[in-house]
Amino acid sequence: MPTGNRFIFLLVTGVLLAISACTEPFEVETTDFEDILIINASITTETKRHEIFITRSYEEGDDEVQVSGAMVEVLVNNASSIQFEEASPGVYRSTVGFAAETGIDYQLRVTDEKGETFASPQVQLTAPTTIDEITAKRVLNEDGEDGVEIYVDGTSTGDNEGYFRYEYEETYRWESFYKPLQGFRIVSESPPLLEIVYKEKEERVCYVTETSNRILIAETNNLAEDEVVDFPVRFIERRDRRIAHRYSILVKQYAQTSVSHEFYQTLKSFSSSDNLFSQPQPGLIVGNVRHMNDDSVKVVGLFEVVSFTTNRFFFSFQEIFGNDIPFLDDCEFDRYSSLSDPELFQRVQSGQYKYIGEDPPLVYQVAPARCVDCTLFGSNEVPDFWEEQ
Repeated sequence: MPTGNRFIFLLVTGVLLAISACTEPFEVETTDFEDILIINASITTETKRHEIFITRSYEEGDDEVQVSGAMVEVLVNNASSIQFEEASPGVYRSTVGFAAETGIDYQLRVTDEKGETFASPQVQLTAPTTIDEITAKRVLNEDGEDGVEIYVDGTSTGDNEGYFRYEYEETYRWESFYKPLQGFRIVSESPPLLEIVYKEKEERVCYVTETSNRILIAETNNLAEDEVVDFPVRFIERRDRRIAHRYSILVKQYAQTSVSHEFYQTLKSFSSSDNLFSQPQPGLIVGNVRHMNDDSVKVVGLFEVVSFTTNRFFFSFQEIFGNDIPFLDDCEFDRYSSLSDPELFQRVQSGQYKYIGEDPPLVYQVAPARCVDCTLFGSNEVPDFWEEQ
């Protein structure tokens, strides 16, 4: 791969990792590596301590560069400011919780660790939106895979530009293949000896939460009505473990400006490796952050103040697929006839194997821990929002 294309790929990767970006377009050079600041700053109507992410472009083989030691603030109507403090390298969190308000001018200002100052123009909160409905339907995707597609309907309730961005957070119930109430306890290491005791923690049913990592954008500016209908946010194959039992998705909808939409549209295009490597000129990255005194200093940054709404949806495997076969785990087991067996002791001590039962009595069955202990993958605490059928 030519050096220039490698740099563009790594720059886009860095932006994707921070999900950020840059009001007038600039063309990214494709010849040599350039040290470019990357800023991801999104303020929403959710009351919280908002976070701003600052990284740098990096060369092939290097780790992502988190920027530490920056000074970050958001100016409010040019009269006051909200300060952000460094919570961890590359992450800057507001010192107070707040929510974006209508009719207020917000401006981002960042001074990096090198003393260079960057700023956005003044921006205002986009108009409110609503998520009208979330649905799930059994479909065959473009690859012919049988699964469930999750759709969202959304509407703008104000004078928006007709651009929407989506994220989601999915939570699903994870059930261990084996569900014993008892387990091994080490009695002695020399000589090796185990005993069977009742478990002190729940290892049978857990809950796993994962967040989206794709760019999901929609537009309605060319439609008669400012609404999104049946926009696909998530496809899950029928035998995916996520939907083997019960599944929940929290869809987040953001009302965006044309500047934000153009940036994410370009970034989405760049994130396709086939598309990226086939273009001799990768194109333009658009955003709204600039160096305060020198326009030749490149920065990839987008500061947006967006209306935000959420909706949660649940379904179980049977509701979508009826009596079809869901995910099936591959969990074999071994047998031992003595609790002092050296091989059994070594396996248990390593934490890789656990007790699942006796069959026949005094013949001890063990299986890989991943088949017995769901806490290796999620939390055994039921989320506050969880609903069963």
